[in-house]
Amino acid sequence: MPTAQEFVAVWDTGATNSVITRNVVDQCQLIPTGMANVNTAQGSHATETYLVGLGLPNYVQVPQLRVSRGNLTGCDVLIGMDIIGAGDFSVTSFGGKTTFSFRYPAMGAPDFVNETPGRTGPVVSSKVGRNDKCPCGSGKKYKRCHGDRTAKRSN
Repeated sequence: MPTAQEFVAVWDTGATNSVITRNVVDQCQLIPTGMANVNTAQGSHATETYLVGLGLPNYVQVPQLRVSRGNLTGCDVLIGMDIIGAGDFSVTSFGGKTTFSFRYPAMGAPDFVNETPGRTGPVVSSKVGRNDKCPCGSGKKYKRCHGDRTAKRSN
């Protein structure tokens, strides 16, 4: 049974598949299982593939994952959509702190609209008058909220 090795990883929702570096291959003494054509920012090329087991710090285990070898800067593992798409992934900036969560396998789709206190679902309105309450739920009149397109807004 191989021993676990710890590596720095990044999450990349723009990557189709997960990638490991030559450093991972060497430290884990991995043997290639095949070849794959990959598309990167540097162009298309052929590279070796490997079968690995991936363990994350939150005890999520992804067994028998096919990864390709690539050149990465600042990390040794790139976690792509092959893993992210099999689980539940969310990002929040609550309290000015950006945090993400991941669980595997997927257990359900988050519904932030229905989970918001006091909200029962999306607001549907055919027509809103300027003096009606704004359908965004702010409690303000429409003309003072989303109705005044000339108002100066701060970012």
